[in-house]
Amino acid sequence: MVTADPTISVLGLIAHIQSQYTYTIPYRKAWIAKQKAIEIIYWNWEESYREFLRWILAFTHYLPSTATNIEVRPFIEDGQVVLGKVVFHRLFWSFQPFTKGFDHCKSVVSVDGTWLYEKYRGTLLMAIAKDGNIHTIPIAYALVEGETLDA
Repeated sequence: MVTADPTISVLGLIAHIQSQYTYTIPYRKAWIAKQKAIEIIYWNWEESYREFLRWILAFTHYLPSTATNIEVRPFIEDGQVVLGKVVFHRLFWSFQPFTKGFDHCKSVVSVDGTWLYEKYRGTLLMAIAKDGNIHTIPIAYALVEGETLDA
């Protein structure tokens, strides 16, 4: 059920199990089972972020004209910096066709963002412009901590 609809509610899972097997499981067990199913389907958060860096490296390798900038910070545990470990902070990327297309756009850039939820919060920003035919052209993307002046 989680494969078919990852947004299925825990109460929906409980109701299905109750109707199918005439057994009511506790909410916590259903929640844990859903989290494990999501991890099996989509990997866990830490592995996903490790894979994320590989995707960025693949962008720059196979599309050398892709502009990327990734920022990391030292990993801090119990108030101490852990040597050799870093955590993701920000990412910017833009594909060459976007930047070349911007040469033919009006010189107004709009930036908008959407919030990211769950364990890793932040904001996905997107910069767009309009060409002469009033078509929207994406220019660049960024994953940042929020819509702040620094970001």
